[in-house]
Amino acid sequence: MEDSIYIKRLKERLRQNRDSKVFLSLAEELRKQDRMDEAIAVLIDGIKRHPDFIAARLTLGRWYLLSNMLSEAKKEYTKVIKQSPDNIFARKGLDEINKRLGITTEDRSQRSEDRGQETEIRSHSLRSESLSSVDREAIVDRLNRFLEKIKIRFAYAASANKDKGAVVNRLNDFLNAIKIHFAPSKLN
Repeated sequence: MEDSIYIKRLKERLRQNRDSKVFLSLAEELRKQDRMDEAIAVLIDGIKRHPDFIAARLTLGRWYLLSNMLSEAKKEYTKVIKQSPDNIFARKGLDEINKRLGITTEDRSQRSEDRGQETEIRSHSLRSESLSSVDREAIVDRLNRFLEKIKIRFAYAASANKDKGAVVNRLNDFLNAIKIHFAPSKLN
């Protein structure tokens, strides 16, 4: 099958910078063309270079789950949960795997109850800490780095998209949602 122009551009960008996270976009485009084996190979290769890239692991886990490769999916979702214990998508994926494997609801409830207690303890300890003890500068720095990456990604999308106004509007909506979510009243 002939690669689309977009796939050719993504492959070229990846060739130019092997450490780029563009591998996720390339894998998605390959999957859209029903080239699942190639897409999975691209994801696995990219995750080797970026083992902490949660979105790529979640995508790989979801594709494994769709392909009924349950043990592989479970490994990916488990790695995500180790990095981000409250990740809803990974938890839902693991629940689906457990359901398919026939692990009883009672077993899942016990695990869920244990997780709930851990989460309650964690959230209580966070509420009891004052924001002054939380490193506010680290939070702001992390948000700023995240916003810069988003701006770069949307700038690229805008340059490739003929309707630049729509991309800019989406970016502004996204930034406003972040500002609302992380307003100072939420941090206090």
